[in-house]
Amino acid sequence: MIRILIVDDEAIVLESVSGVLEKAFEVVIETARNSREGLIKMEHFRPHIIMTDIRMPGMNGIEFIERVRKVDRLVKIIIVSAHDHFEYAKEAVKFGVEDYLLKPLSKNKMIETVEKVVDKVNLEETLRNKELEHIEKYYQSIQLVESNFFNSIILGRNYMKYINHYREILEILMQRGYFVVIDFSHLSSNTDFDALNKFNQKMNESSEFLRTLIKYHADALVSHPFLNRVFIYIEKGTRRIDQAFWSSLSEEIIDRFQLNVRIGIGGEKDIEKISESYAEAILALKLTDKNLTTIGDVQSSETSFDHFDELSKVLYDDFISRNKRFKQTLKQFEGEYLKMLGDKNTLEYAEAILIELMVKMQSKCVVTGDPKIHYLTGLLEKLPAQKIQFFEKNVLEWFSLYAKMQRESFNPITIDAIDILQKSFSEELSLEKISENVNVTPQYLSKIFKEDTGVTFKEFLTELRIEAAKKLLRVGDVSLKEVGLKVGYNDTSYFIRSFKKHEGITPKDYQRLNR
Repeated sequence: MIRILIVDDEAIVLESVSGVLEKAFEVVIETARNSREGLIKMEHFRPHIIMTDIRMPGMNGIEFIERVRKVDRLVKIIIVSAHDHFEYAKEAVKFGVEDYLLKPLSKNKMIETVEKVVDKVNLEETLRNKELEHIEKYYQSIQLVESNFFNSIILGRNYMKYINHYREILEILMQRGYFVVIDFSHLSSNTDFDALNKFNQKMNESSEFLRTLIKYHADALVSHPFLNRVFIYIEKGTRRIDQAFWSSLSEEIIDRFQLNVRIGIGGEKDIEKISESYAEAILALKLTDKNLTTIGDVQSSETSFDHFDELSKVLYDDFISRNKRFKQTLKQFEGEYLKMLGDKNTLEYAEAILIELMVKMQSKCVVTGDPKIHYLTGLLEKLPAQKIQFFEKNVLEWFSLYAKMQRESFNPITIDAIDILQKSFSEELSLEKISENVNVTPQYLSKIFKEDTGVTFKEFLTELRIEAAKKLLRVGDVSLKEVGLKVGYNDTSYFIRSFKKHEGITPKDYQRLNR
């Protein structure tokens, strides 16, 4: 709604002009008896239009207009005066006055004049809103392209395919630089929703602070929070950001936002190999508990070939025995592999072990008549840092497939129990209830179930529920409460804790990642 401030020392003028305008337009009107009162009211009223007399006691109309223009360059001003002096008109033009009306006022002339000015105000506001929308869309598109770049790096996609597009939109050379990963302290699995929301709000505020500060100091790309982390690409340039900067930054985040953070910094790479710098930054976080670690810090500690060999044997044994710690061993193996990236000789050895493990594990999953899986071609096409991601994705799938293939050798009681679990996992189930259905004691069922499957009854049930939840989360915008209920969790908080414990991320983060 249009706001109009009328300034005149005659009460009858204020009353009559207000009455005419309120009947003719949808407006909010304020009045002032002199220029000083007009300036005071203008501060809080913020009018779109000011109608003012020229001759008033104290500060005259021209002085008032001059003061107004220092505060607001856009407000529209109409002069209403009984004096038709050329000098006044000339001064009025200097301050961008819209019109000059003479008293006594003609009702029709006043309405006509105000109508033109109201139309002008509305048009300018429409144009300003459109301009703001364009600016907002521009910045949204910038952030979208930035997110696309980071997603490509994190998910091991071919980011070089769009590198010229990134350079053009983001206005960064993107020739050589390094990755920084800022990891925000994770909350415990039993954190309530209020604390979780507060944590996420602080993390978002912190990321905006990081974005502003880092881009001020260097040509950089900064991601939004993603899985409790913020990812940063720093372009090599004349303005160098050193370790002292990052150390100071981590302290400021702790003080300003009360968030604990750890920072990992990868090595400087050409853009074609920048994903290796990302992997190094992740590695720097994984291998130490320090608040600030560079890849140089961890590469200086030697990796034992014997330890790497031993870990690869444990990983294969866990695969064959379907040991529940397989995923944990896989993470340890991944860390040791990444430690060997810095040296050509150790890298070749590590990649050879990777290939050997893939061949052995995949061979356990080949069924007669099945087509050969050309996984080695996919592995060899990857950069060194991406190979471990490809390896992890495949062996986890094989681990699940191999476990299913072993079912033929299971005790019939275990097979019956698994059938019940697979059909009814969304219902309330217990070891006692299943044991009644298969006609054995709970203790006996627990024993043979663990011997056959390698996991406990509860772990198997949780795995079924979480896998079903993951399928639902990948479908679309399904609420967490709805997903939890469909897979057997009546308590949403417990569902979130179980999912995070099993997958390492919250259901919401998993849903966002798979979008």
